[in-house]
Amino acid sequence: MIIGGKPINPGEMRTSVTLQKRTVATQTGGFKTETPVDVATVWAKWTNVHGQEVWAAQTVNARQPATVLIRYRSDIDPTWYVVKDSERYEIVSLDDIQNRHEYIELKVVRVVEG
Repeated sequence: MIIGGKPINPGEMRTSVTLQKRTVATQTGGFKTETPVDVATVWAKWTNVHGQEVWAAQTVNARQPATVLIRYRSDIDPTWYVVKDSERYEIVSLDDIQNRHEYIELKVVRVVEG
């Protein structure tokens, strides 16, 4: 299948990732803490950034950037996380490819705790 001039093979979506939504809970004393909540586990095509893209990513201090292709979901937004192999990634941008509601391409960077 060709979408946006790129061939997309659903068979390449063989990496299991978990989508997490950020929720804010108020603790005793009024302190607010962010708690990620699992929404869904989906199959994805995971592509680590390489070549010239790595150098461009480093200029903006991106940590282990990657591109993730998943089937379309209407509820996902840029505040969510993507978890792969116990590593949490922030969504930098998302693109409903050609607004066809078939696939979403996510640009992600690894979250550094602490």
